[in-house]
Amino acid sequence: MKQELKTQYLTLRLKISQMVLRLQENQGTIKELEREVGQLKNQLEEKNRELNLSSQAAKELEKNFKKSDKFGKIVVSTNNTAVPTAELKKTLDKYIVEIDHCIEQLRKT
Repeated sequence: MKQELKTQYLTLRLKISQMVLRLQENQGTIKELEREVGQLKNQLEEKNRELNLSSQAAKELEKNFKKSDKFGKIVVSTNNTAVPTAELKKTLDKYIVEIDHCIEQLRKT
C-alpha cells in the first residue's frame, strides 16, 4: 500500500512537471504570436497610411489632368506667338514632371 501511494505520487509529480513545461512552452508561443500580431498591426497601419497617400496623389493627378485638359484647350485657342507658347511649354513641362513623379510613387506602392 505504501509503495503504491509512493508510485502514484511520483507519477503525479512527473505529470505535473510535464504540464508545467508545456505551459511554459505555450506561454512562450503566445508571447511570440502577440509580438507577431503587433508587428502585423504596425504593418497594416503603415499600408493604410501609404494607401491614403496614394489616394491623395491620385486625386491630385485627377485635378492636374483636368487642368491639363484646360491647357489643351488653351493651346488650341492661343495665337502663334513665341512668348505665350514658351510660357505654356514651361507650364506643361512642369505638369509632366509632376505627373511622372506621381506615377513613380504609385508604382512603389
